[in-house]
Amino acid sequence: MRNKLLAAVMGLMVGTSAYAVSISVLKGDNFRDDLGYRKDKTTLTLEHFALWEMGTVFFYYDITEPTTDDGEGKQVKQDGSQPFSNQFFGGISPTFSLTKMTGKEFKYGALQDVSIRLEIENGSGNGIYNFMNYFYGLQYDLAVPGFDFVSLNTVLRDNPNDPGVGFQIGGFWQMTWDHGRWNRYKFTGFFATSPWDGDQDIKKTYLSKRGRYLTTQPQLLYDLGYGLFGKQNRLEVGVEYAYFLNRFQQRNKDEKVLQYMVKISY
Repeated sequence: MRNKLLAAVMGLMVGTSAYAVSISVLKGDNFRDDLGYRKDKTTLTLEHFALWEMGTVFFYYDITEPTTDDGEGKQVKQDGSQPFSNQFFGGISPTFSLTKMTGKEFKYGALQDVSIRLEIENGSGNGIYNFMNYFYGLQYDLAVPGFDFVSLNTVLRDNPNDPGVGFQIGGFWQMTWDHGRWNRYKFTGFFATSPWDGDQDIKKTYLSKRGRYLTTQPQLLYDLGYGLFGKQNRLEVGVEYAYFLNRFQQRNKDEKVLQYMVKISY
């Protein structure tokens, strides 16, 4: 069933009508060194957002230290482990607009539409340990003054290798300040959080302190390409603040890192 779902999602990407693609390079220091990776990291991020007949498709992938070889000869720590720099993390998420599927508006006040949201997420989250999560739920598109877009979602989080399911609340936003060719900025980002996670604490599922987590990565970008070439959203530079509460759902494993970044879009 899951293989059929993945094949269907990939089919949606091929059949999209309008899209945007971006490549970002981020550099940060002060990461934790007890989660299976190094304190300093360079990350290559690939993103693809597209519209299709019944909704949207978003694909993203982070490749950490893409040019570093984690072969033999790396320093081994006192506990017998070694910091792995090569990591990958990504996912693909299609949405199915209830308005487009039914022909009836799901709109009230600031709420502009409701969509069915699916997501497949995988990676090597804790050093060398691979994982895969599945998300099923709803997405709510909002009209908020001053923002280009705001989107919230509520989903069930399912790891097939662990018993139970978790619950997650997430969101995406973007705000643009345009004051001329050399004075254009963008504030964008996402968050994902949960008061409990059934995958991590089966005995105390609801409001379990062990299962609580928060991930958010806001970005402040300057549109350098607009000033240099007169084209908006092509070349941006700025910073990203990565904040993780109980990273990888591990209690007391918080992480706070400021990263410098360059983003190219087309």
